[in-house]
Amino acid sequence: MSVRSDRLIELLVAKQREDPDGFHAYLPGVAELLPDEPPTQRGARPRAGLTEHELAYHREGLSQVLAEVGEGTVTANEAAKGLQHCANLIRDDGLDDGVGYEEIRKLLRAAIGKSPGSFKSITTVSVGEGAGPAVEDIPAIRGVLLQVDREGRLVAVDIHPGKLKERRALFEFVGASRDPQPDVAARHDDYLALQDPHGAA
Repeated sequence: MSVRSDRLIELLVAKQREDPDGFHAYLPGVAELLPDEPPTQRGARPRAGLTEHELAYHREGLSQVLAEVGEGTVTANEAAKGLQHCANLIRDDGLDDGVGYEEIRKLLRAAIGKSPGSFKSITTVSVGEGAGPAVEDIPAIRGVLLQVDREGRLVAVDIHPGKLKERRALFEFVGASRDPQPDVAARHDDYLALQDPHGAA
């Protein structure tokens, strides 16, 4: 999320807290989309414990795949490997700031053959080769979960169109037609919801 958009959302949340009834009456659609608290006030989730060597491996691997995406030479299998690198880095809060929504969306499109936003219902797309059963869902962007096995290998991509629409609606409101940074706040919400089914998504 860009600094400007992040600040604007923080201001909207503050206004909502000051007068929740009035805010909801004036901007009901926005009130439903806003997080419970500003992204800057959320605590960081625990790191997965990757070693420096493992972090370097996943970052270098992801960088190579993204270069192929930029050149238009990436295959579906290579894109899936890129998503696997993303999943492991996201688990460890080690994803570089330069890898944002657009980069992950392009990897998803190359790996599953279509844009995540084109799905009409909740869909799970198997993409892993030789992976074991899925044991964890890693939020990549709002509305997209990367399912990984015990070894951190990508098993499938889980797509929730309703969440994707929520993200688009919020960014249309704040005027951020392109979000160059990772959707950290949304991804954190999704992660907490997965850890605590009774928490807010």
